[in-house]
Amino acid sequence: MSVTTMTSSKAGGSAHRFDGGSRRCISRRRILVALMVASVLLLITSGLSLVLGATYYSPLDILRDPQVFEIVTTFRLPRTCFAILVGAGLSIVGVCYQALFRNYLASPFTLGVSSGAALAASVALMSGVTSARHGLDVSVCAIGGAIVSICLILAVNGSREKTQKNSLLLVGIVYSFFCSSVLTLLQYVSDYSQLFRVTRWMMGGIPSVEWSDLAIGVVCIAAMIAWLIRHERGLDLMLFGDDLAAVKGIDPHRLTRTSFVLTSCVVGWIVAQCGVIGFIGIIVPSICRLAIGLRHKFLIPLSGLVGACLVVTCDLLGRLVIAPFEIPAGVFTAILGGPIFIVLVMRPGRFQGSLL
Repeated sequence: MSVTTMTSSKAGGSAHRFDGGSRRCISRRRILVALMVASVLLLITSGLSLVLGATYYSPLDILRDPQVFEIVTTFRLPRTCFAILVGAGLSIVGVCYQALFRNYLASPFTLGVSSGAALAASVALMSGVTSARHGLDVSVCAIGGAIVSICLILAVNGSREKTQKNSLLLVGIVYSFFCSSVLTLLQYVSDYSQLFRVTRWMMGGIPSVEWSDLAIGVVCIAAMIAWLIRHERGLDLMLFGDDLAAVKGIDPHRLTRTSFVLTSCVVGWIVAQCGVIGFIGIIVPSICRLAIGLRHKFLIPLSGLVGACLVVTCDLLGRLVIAPFEIPAGVFTAILGGPIFIVLVMRPGRFQGSLL
C-alpha cells in the first residue's frame, strides 16, 4: 500500500469536514485573500491603538507635535508591538500543540504549561527573589516553570505513542488544576499587597513596556516560528500519526521535544509579562483552519496575524470602555473567546473530537 493510499485511508473524510464540511480544495487564491485581509485588519487595529486611548491623538498631531510624537513612540507603540507579539505567540503555540496532539482542545492552558509558568512567576513575585538588585527576572522564572511543567507532564505520562496522545492531554489538564490550586493556596496565605499584585497580574493584561522589554520575547518567538516553518511538512504529517510521519522521514520524537521546549519558552515569557490570557491558543487556530485548511505552511502565518489582531483589539477595548481606567485584555479575550468557541463546537459535522 502506498503512502498516498495510507494517508487517504487514515484521514478519510474527517479532514474535509474540518476544512469546511465539503470536499472542495482550498485554493491558493483563497489563502492569499485570507492573509491579505488579516494583514490589513492588523494594520488598522494597530493604527487605532496608536491614536486612541485615554487621550485621542490624530495622525497630524503625532507628526507635527514633538511631544505627542514622543508619547506615542515611547508608550503606545511599544505596547502595541507587545500585544502583537503576545497574540501571534499564543496563536502559533496553539497551532503547534493541536498538530502534535491532533486535538483542537490542545493549547498552552489545557496542557498546563501556562499554569506552571504562572505558578513559578507567582512564587517569584511573592518570595521577593525578583525584587532584589541582583535577583532573578520574572521571565526567567516563568520560562523555567513552563519547561519544568512540560517535562513533568511527559514524565508522568511515560509514553509518547500515538494511542497515548489523548491521555497526555488529560494529564496536562489535571496538572493545570493542580497548579491553579497551589496558586490559590499561596494567594490565601499572602498579605494584601502581594494578593492584589498577583490577582491583578493573573487577569491577563498588556502592560506598558519599554523597547528593551521586548528583546526576550522577540528572540523566543522568532526561534519558534523559524523552527515550525522549517518543519511545516512534519507538522502536516503528524496530523496523520507518528507512524506515517516516521515513514516519510520525520523523527516525531525529536520534532515533539524541540517544539515543546521552544513553545514553553514563548509561553513562559508571555505569562511572566502579562499574566494569563486565555482562549487565543484555541479559537484562533480553529478559525484559521476553517478558513484555509490544514497546511501549516499557510496556517502558521495566518494564525499569527489573526491572533495579533485579536489581542490588539482586546487591549484597545480595555483602554476605551471605562477610560481613563483600564480593563485587562484577558477579560475581553475570555468574553469574546467563550461564545466563539461554543459556536465552533456546535457547528454540525466539525470539531468532533480530534482533528482527523
